[in-house]
Amino acid sequence: MIQYFIIAAPFGIDPGTYQSLAVIPNYLLVLGAILLWLAFFVLGIIARRYEIVLGEKTNWQFMILAPTGILIFAIIQLVFCGIGGRMMLPKGGINYIAYVFFLLSGFLSLIASMRFYQVTKGG
Repeated sequence: MIQYFIIAAPFGIDPGTYQSLAVIPNYLLVLGAILLWLAFFVLGIIARRYEIVLGEKTNWQFMILAPTGILIFAIIQLVFCGIGGRMMLPKGGINYIAYVFFLLSGFLSLIASMRFYQVTKGG
């Protein structure tokens, strides 16, 4: 069943080794990025409920939109590495775009989480 993911094994290595070194880690990376995005999305929903119940402004919209770069990174990784069968993102600039989206989204998610923490702390 896993053999369906292999298009061709480049670099002169056998398909089993290529699958364990490139295909499976790329799909796990995409799955991890989606789970990370989902965790921040759920945190935004919790902040929305907190705002509705207690009437304190939590900026829950920012918390839901901040991790979008993580999802964009996962899509770029899936297209080039998962579907395209590459081991790494191409060096033509798309790798920098993907990593900038991921980094920016991480900083924005950190800021959103710290703001929500300040609201829940009471400060």
